[in-house]
Amino acid sequence: MTVSWNCSATNNPPMPRRRLILIGIIVLLGCSKAVAQNVVFDTIGNTIITADTIVKEAETTKPTKVKKPHSPATAAIMSACLPGLGQCYNRKWWKLPIVYGGLGGLGYLAYSNYYEYKSYLHAYEFKTGDLPEGATLNEHETDLASKYAEGQLQTYKESYRRDFELFTILTVAWYGLNILDAYIDGHLYYYDISDDLSLSIDPYVRHMETPIRMPQYAQVGLSFQLNF
Repeated sequence: MTVSWNCSATNNPPMPRRRLILIGIIVLLGCSKAVAQNVVFDTIGNTIITADTIVKEAETTKPTKVKKPHSPATAAIMSACLPGLGQCYNRKWWKLPIVYGGLGGLGYLAYSNYYEYKSYLHAYEFKTGDLPEGATLNEHETDLASKYAEGQLQTYKESYRRDFELFTILTVAWYGLNILDAYIDGHLYYYDISDDLSLSIDPYVRHMETPIRMPQYAQVGLSFQLNF
């Protein structure tokens, strides 16, 4: 008697069952991901809020850093301590050459007039014999004493003294104007001019009210239109 035993097909399921199991696993994974996203329910409106929505709302509700407001008083104090510093605080860098150019020019004129005033004063005192004891004249003062008479030295001395006082006042006024400019610019720091500001220039032709329109009776000009 011959007995044959075939065990090759008893342990492995058929091919269609494997495919069904694989499809079922994929479906279960997709459903679990969808359920994980929809974690919060709105019981009033019956709407579903996903986790992504919660994260976005949390980002939008983060406290924003409040910027310190621009202070005109601070700009004025900074320009009072150092001319031009308030203009830098107002981000008006182009005003620095104007501030220091004015102060430098007026300061130089005040100094030069003061130097000439002292020179003519010493030459005048030398001529009149009022030069303090032990004082000597430099080369420039000696030339003035030998070149001009007492009356001329007196006139030039007073002229340079007035100019020195004038330019000293102008230098102080320019310094005060530097502070005032920084203070006003501080108030206008947030002032914005619209981009729509424009000026258009167009030709303008108007015919005179005549029975027959003729070129010699027409008014020709330019039309200016300002938009703001």
